[in-house]
Amino acid sequence: MILRFFLALSFFFTFTQISAQEIRYCGQTEQTQKLFERFPHSVRDAQEAANQLLQEQQTYETIRGGDEEIIYIPVVFHVIHNNGPENISNDQVYDAMSILNRDFKLENEDIDQVWGDFDLLAEDVRIEFRLAQLDPNGNCTSGINRVQSELTYEGDSDMKDLSNWPRNKYLNVWVCNDAGGAAGYSFLPASVNGNFNSSNDGIVIRYDYTGSIGASSVFRSRTLTHEVGHWLNLMHTWGPGNSPGGSDNCENDDNVNDTPETIGWTSCTLDGETCGTADNVQNYMEYSYCSRMFTAGQKARMRSAALSSVAQRNQLSTQSNLTATGVYTDESILCSAEFQSNRKVICVGDQIEFTDMSYNGITEWTWNFGDGTEFSGNDPEEYSNPVHTYSEPGNYTVSLEAGNGIESISETKENYILVLSDGEQGAPFSEGFDGAFPDEKWFIYNELSDIEFAVTTTASSNGTSSLKLANNANDIPYNTDELISTTFDMSSMAEVTISYRWAFANRIDETDDRLFVRISPDCGDNWFLKKMHRGLNDLPSAPSTNFNFTPDADEWKYFQVTVTDSARLTENFRVKFEFEGRGGNNFYLDDINIFGIDTTDLSVVEFSSAAQIMLVPNPTSGITSIHLDVFQTSSLQADLFDLTGRMVQTIYNGQLMAGSHQLGFDVNDVAKGVYMVRLNVNGTWQTKQLIVK
Repeated sequence: MILRFFLALSFFFTFTQISAQEIRYCGQTEQTQKLFERFPHSVRDAQEAANQLLQEQQTYETIRGGDEEIIYIPVVFHVIHNNGPENISNDQVYDAMSILNRDFKLENEDIDQVWGDFDLLAEDVRIEFRLAQLDPNGNCTSGINRVQSELTYEGDSDMKDLSNWPRNKYLNVWVCNDAGGAAGYSFLPASVNGNFNSSNDGIVIRYDYTGSIGASSVFRSRTLTHEVGHWLNLMHTWGPGNSPGGSDNCENDDNVNDTPETIGWTSCTLDGETCGTADNVQNYMEYSYCSRMFTAGQKARMRSAALSSVAQRNQLSTQSNLTATGVYTDESILCSAEFQSNRKVICVGDQIEFTDMSYNGITEWTWNFGDGTEFSGNDPEEYSNPVHTYSEPGNYTVSLEAGNGIESISETKENYILVLSDGEQGAPFSEGFDGAFPDEKWFIYNELSDIEFAVTTTASSNGTSSLKLANNANDIPYNTDELISTTFDMSSMAEVTISYRWAFANRIDETDDRLFVRISPDCGDNWFLKKMHRGLNDLPSAPSTNFNFTPDADEWKYFQVTVTDSARLTENFRVKFEFEGRGGNNFYLDDINIFGIDTTDLSVVEFSSAAQIMLVPNPTSGITSIHLDVFQTSSLQADLFDLTGRMVQTIYNGQLMAGSHQLGFDVNDVAKGVYMVRLNVNGTWQTKQLIVK
């Protein structure tokens, strides 16, 4: 029977290719096939190990029978993510562990829903799983290890190698975005018995099949229970392979005496009878999605596997290992006070949500928010994740003291929260990065790498400096760098214009790096996209190169966005430049100008479709022209203003015949800087920005 199991894998692998586009419930069969293809010499060792396990199972059933000693298994979760939804919360991991232990202990409330007489076979397996509190080096851990990598979309052995703790000390569980096309998979102990493939030992599970909260659901919450069953040597109830519903499954067996032969179920047909007797449709090793139970025979098979030397399972539950991994007693090891907040820069009156990340066994919290407010208690619903409102501007130091009722530990973050007042910066505003930077006007964010926006004097569109992002050296895919302004009071503005200049080059192989320009009307609580420049179209300003890109004077681009929605023009207006690296070259940003037209200064309306206007060249250092198309005889008034609102010169005041016009004017005697050309055509107004170099 054991030999037939391993030979049958190739047959069942063929079946699963038919539905490869769908998420399979379990990928144990397919992954075992791939493992044997990779290590063909391991098949014989696996056969011998499977025979050993079967003999030990039979001995266990004969001699140990109702042995009730609890077997403890240390567990570590490796959350492999690429900053997407697969980066599940600690609470979702805790929930998954709670469900796993509940199911193995027969403490699930739905056990009373088991159909027919199968409830008489349901057993408490007496195996308990505990999150590790000490890592392989003896350092304190929460049992949750996070690694950022694109391999989260692969879910393969390379992904496992990113973070892999010794399998004779921990049950490794990898949470990822794609578990090889399945909800999850594991290996039977015999398949990974040899040392050469021990790094594959453990469970891979999709993030949305982990636990019952967050990204997952109650309907998918038993996947981990199913995969741990495989890890402890259980086959599917229909025997080897991954073909539930096949009529020839009645000829196979799962080597468990009290699980009836069945063809296997993918629906919850409780009165199913496929091989001459009633089927245990609600077994955890079925695909029915209404699982409720393990049988006494499955209990014996799993416990004997947990105490077997095959795949070093027996080393996990020894007292020495339980002590080494920090799970020997029920007592938690208090070792780290940590917290984070959903925002670090807010405005007066805004709320911040703090999240406790401390471990282990925290039962008491004392928060000091730095503004004279303390908040302490032992109700986790109220005190572990508090929400606080700051009523005065300033920098605030926040601290947390976390305790377990016996001892406590604390963390303090100096100047952690910055509270801005309304309209910190006035408009018009111009930034050429020629002075001190960063300052109170700008904030830089980059959580994934050490490469971030920095001032450089090697290139500029105007002046001596610009802001550079060394994107050529960025090896983290989809890494995002942000430059965010302070607040502007735009509440009296009818129109706000944001202009900027940038330089960027692709590498020889074109990439799709992106620049997003966003605005926020509420101090950064919500952001609205105003413009996106893409590497495949308008972002590059120079030819592609694999060398470190430094732009020449003529390799800069210019753009401006206009905001006229009054709901977005508030006293807490902010601007964000967000660059998303996707393998391209260096990026430069310069000459940011933010100015508005006050409702009390000029009545601005949407410009008539009767005229289209451009300033060419722009920027300029001498003669520039207003390019204007009018479709009927029109009156035109055009004036040049500086950003203080002072008129510098009158450009034109008179009548224009229908047609195309170029109205030249000289700015040789005008100081370099940013100006506005205000035009009135037939009583309607428009403003164009002009940069004088």
